[in-house]
Amino acid sequence: MEDLKISISGIRGVVGKSLTVDRFLRWILAWEEKLPEGPIILARDARPHGGSLLSLAEGLLAYRGRRVLIAGLVPTPTVGVLVRDQRAAGGVMLTASHNPLEWNALKLFNHEGLILTPAEFDQLKPIFENPPEIDAYPYLPGGSSETLGDPLRAHFDSALRQVDPEIIRKRKFRVVVDGCHSVGGIAVPAILKEVGAEVVELDCTPDGQFSRGLEPIPENIQALGQEVQKNNADIGMAVDPDADRLALVSDRGEPIGEELTLVMAADAVLGAGGHGLVANLSSTLILDKVAEKHGSPMFRSKVGESHVVDLIHEKQASIGGEGNGGVILPAVQGGRDSISGALLV
Repeated sequence: MEDLKISISGIRGVVGKSLTVDRFLRWILAWEEKLPEGPIILARDARPHGGSLLSLAEGLLAYRGRRVLIAGLVPTPTVGVLVRDQRAAGGVMLTASHNPLEWNALKLFNHEGLILTPAEFDQLKPIFENPPEIDAYPYLPGGSSETLGDPLRAHFDSALRQVDPEIIRKRKFRVVVDGCHSVGGIAVPAILKEVGAEVVELDCTPDGQFSRGLEPIPENIQALGQEVQKNNADIGMAVDPDADRLALVSDRGEPIGEELTLVMAADAVLGAGGHGLVANLSSTLILDKVAEKHGSPMFRSKVGESHVVDLIHEKQASIGGEGNGGVILPAVQGGRDSISGALLV
């Protein structure tokens, strides 16, 4: 089925077509059965059908005896932070990232707050391709559901510990944020305001009414550049619908390019005493020069977020990422993270 994609980055489909209620529930059940004991984090981006899918997952997991913790509208990396913070068994982020509005997906986190490893995915893939019938899973008592009061707080606190907020406050930055009508429109302005930035919001209402191409690439963020010039801002920041990628616009309103987000973040981390930089083989060679500048080793992984994450942990690197605007700061969370990226650049 062309509009159904099962990969390590998630199970994606068109809602009501390839992503049916029956398939969705069977995927949730098949995954839940493989988890250790403990609560499960549920979150979503702002797609209009996300709320309904989250409610289905919430009820089903409680039916299976799980304590369900609802994070609601938060960025994908926040789910990873919450899994660790709440000592959860795993987490689900409902997001199709840069896919069109009619798509949605399950992005799954293990008990360490990391996206599935290749080994974990290989174990689950046959089950996802042919999940058991719902009747195969009995009711288990003891389930419950609760909404987390401040789901961004743990993520913010962790990211703020990696920078000097006072230095940022003294600069009194003016920043235009393009929130893509989704969760980044909540989180990115909020973290910037905590470090004293004046924030001009563009498309930051999380209503899922996408008004531009969803990848934060130069041709999709022209309106952001215009707002930067109009407001005499120092920088513009754009995210994708699940806010794991960050792209930048200069004070002249020109897109800097996704490749340079990681370059600037790595320069900040290594310049502050960090050691070790990881990027995939397709990321810019400028990163090698940044590592050399700071006397830090540079490591290259296969293409794919999970490969970058694995090599970061293997080499105990301070920072890593991908050239698509994905900054990975392992001290905060083991995945692409626009919150950490926004503070570092």
